[in-house]
Amino acid sequence: MNSYRQALSKLKETLGDSKVFDDPKILYAYSFDASGLSSGRPFCVVRAFSREDVVATLKVAHKYSIPVTVRGSGTSLTGASIPSENSIVLDLSPMNKIIEVNVVDGYVVVEPGVRLDDLNSELAKYGYFVPPDPASSSTCSVGGCVAEDAGGMRGAKYGTFRNWVLALEVVLPDGETVFLGEPVMKCRQGLSLLHLMIGSEGLLGVITKIYLKIWPLPEKIVRLLALFNRVEDAGRVVAETRRNGIIPLIMEFLDRNVLKFVREATGLNLPEAEAAIIADVDGPSEAVWRYAEKLKKMMERCGAFYVKASDDPSEMEKLYTARRAAYPACLKLRPMPAVLIEDITVPPSKIPEMLKSIYIIAEKYSVPVVVFGHIGDGNLHPVIYTDPRKPDLWSRAEKCFEEICLAAVRLGGTIAGEHGIGLVKRKVLVKELEERKSLKALELMKKIKYVFDSKGIMNPGKVFL
Repeated sequence: MNSYRQALSKLKETLGDSKVFDDPKILYAYSFDASGLSSGRPFCVVRAFSREDVVATLKVAHKYSIPVTVRGSGTSLTGASIPSENSIVLDLSPMNKIIEVNVVDGYVVVEPGVRLDDLNSELAKYGYFVPPDPASSSTCSVGGCVAEDAGGMRGAKYGTFRNWVLALEVVLPDGETVFLGEPVMKCRQGLSLLHLMIGSEGLLGVITKIYLKIWPLPEKIVRLLALFNRVEDAGRVVAETRRNGIIPLIMEFLDRNVLKFVREATGLNLPEAEAAIIADVDGPSEAVWRYAEKLKKMMERCGAFYVKASDDPSEMEKLYTARRAAYPACLKLRPMPAVLIEDITVPPSKIPEMLKSIYIIAEKYSVPVVVFGHIGDGNLHPVIYTDPRKPDLWSRAEKCFEEICLAAVRLGGTIAGEHGIGLVKRKVLVKELEERKSLKALELMKKIKYVFDSKGIMNPGKVFL
């Protein structure tokens, strides 16, 4: 432990006592994230206020071979920001400046600790936004969104953060700084190291500055609520809309129990149904209602017994609140003390089959499962309830989790659409690659990790078994 004492002394000498913490209460607060999992206790926390703070921290960590876990807002649902034992937690939340908004050249420059909603509030003053919209946007950091390649509700139309990052400033594990990409709409620099960093979950380096493409705010939005007596009918809507040339701004799915939880948690007067879809269409004022009516008819053709479209701000906000409240409501009113949340994604044509499979698998293992998600891009979030104090129930929940993941893979999908791998999906990542006969890809990932981080200090134990 002598090296740890030396490292702590050096960090405090370089950064000052106001940025370096080893109080047990503070260490405990940094030992978990939104996943509900817990791992090791860090030996210290560094709150970075600048790139120079990050560089100084990594130089010390690299010299003494001490693990580093980078943290933004701690909203990871896969345990990506949970520290390993005796690691340094590098907290980037104080790096929260919006550095530049450049409307003419089409980008914004931010530090990694900026909260996504705060960024979009500032961009709205210019008539712009960054479209990816995680449900945790009020708390999640932009740096975390990039590191996890977050998506969200507007993924149906605009994809994930990968589609919006133009350039990054990155501090490598040895403390050297590199600039990847350029703040232009087209950039070819050989192999794309920029895109290796996006979604890298803190394995390769620390992002200290982010250049994001910005987009004009929608001119007009109409929001629809559709109710169904069968979940499979709701699942058919996505393929039907794409077949008919409509790409919704958002298209969200909530099953019967999620609707019930949201009603009880928020007091919103939501109708009862086996499944509901909340969808937005956007476009020019003179055309958007025509798009909405077209989508309404498609939903009815798929079996919706009720469809209501509205551009009334209060009605629209009520529905948006309902969707944003889905996961918190599932936690607040959970029947058991723990959950495993899935992040599977399948092709639009396979959504009905995937939804049906989820409930069959849940029944097979006798575990409660509810489902919501970004159905517009095939991304579903089954929530599996369990209790780690009961070994048999926990084992059944884990088997249910794994079988749902593999069902998605066998339908041409993937185990993770936007939450990443972290601690939770390391095992099923191997199984997905085995299913694809592509374990060589995992070997290549590990070699890339070594090229960036030969000492293995960056977020050890995540992604790879």
